[in-house]
Amino acid sequence: MFWKRKRADKMNPIIKADNVAYPTLQVPDLDLQEKFLIHFGMHRVERTEDTLYMRGDGPQPFIHKTVLGEQKFVASAFSALSIDDLKKLSKTESFGDVEELTSPGGGYRVFGLDPDGIGVEVVHGIQDRAMDGDLDPVEVNIGGVRDETFRRFNQIKRFQKGAYPRIKRYGHYGLNSNDIPGALEWYHAHLGIIASDILKPPPADETAPIMGIFARLDRGEKPADHHCIFWLPAGMQSGGKTGLNHVSYEMVNLDDVFMGHEILEKKGYELEWGVGRHYQGSQIFDYWRSPFMQTHEHQIDGDVFDNTVPPQIVNVTEDGNPEDPEAGPSQWGPPINFQTFGDERGL
Repeated sequence: MFWKRKRADKMNPIIKADNVAYPTLQVPDLDLQEKFLIHFGMHRVERTEDTLYMRGDGPQPFIHKTVLGEQKFVASAFSALSIDDLKKLSKTESFGDVEELTSPGGGYRVFGLDPDGIGVEVVHGIQDRAMDGDLDPVEVNIGGVRDETFRRFNQIKRFQKGAYPRIKRYGHYGLNSNDIPGALEWYHAHLGIIASDILKPPPADETAPIMGIFARLDRGEKPADHHCIFWLPAGMQSGGKTGLNHVSYEMVNLDDVFMGHEILEKKGYELEWGVGRHYQGSQIFDYWRSPFMQTHEHQIDGDVFDNTVPPQIVNVTEDGNPEDPEAGPSQWGPPINFQTFGDERGL
């Protein structure tokens, strides 16, 4: 069980990132990538001979960037609170100089590499786009006998059959790493990332190896998603090769998760895992493979914490139904397939 206390850092981070902004993926065919991302729920913003920018329905000018080339995961971008934060990072050995962005929304960035050789962008000053409407989800009735329990009153709920799902924002990403504790230490030192859940086999104590870490932004008293980044061991997932596990997007309504499942299934894409509800983070999830096998997730209804909630040590054998144990269980939904989840096809 969680308890409240002030968190004592081993070191003061250089900056504390405030959000995640977008991932950058590399694929050999932008036509196929754009087609998949449209089916996934995105809209084209800009496309050149070698770069594709896609947005969701939120205010960000883009939430997915693809560059042309041999398939790989290039980087994920974090948002900084000020240009001074970028200047601080540019003075470290891990990051380069501050550069002006030429992508939609403008702004500035610094670029670096984490201990696994995976790119990390930190951006500031990207201007939001003008939205056509709001993203208020349709209310959910929770039942009951008192009038105030009905939040949708004299109002029907309708979604167009066959409509593409609506994406609110980029939520998090997962990586396969060869040194998970070292990766967290680096991200904490540079960006202030803190652990939410640390996965271990029994006896789940200091002697047990780490099987995964869910980590979040340190936004002080402001809420942050349960995780902005998630690490699994590359030795177990992808034959020791580091790289992308998945990228994840928060949807507008729960219906968008299921509508997305229906659309992607009809279009013939490969389902990786879903629909279900996670234990760590609590999200309702649905994972799909792109034509290049890079896993993209639809998710909604995740946990949020401030920075007073300490890390939880999770014994990976204790979650789930004790009478029917499964590896990596979900609260409900199908079991994960560890033979494919995060495998080399998506790197």
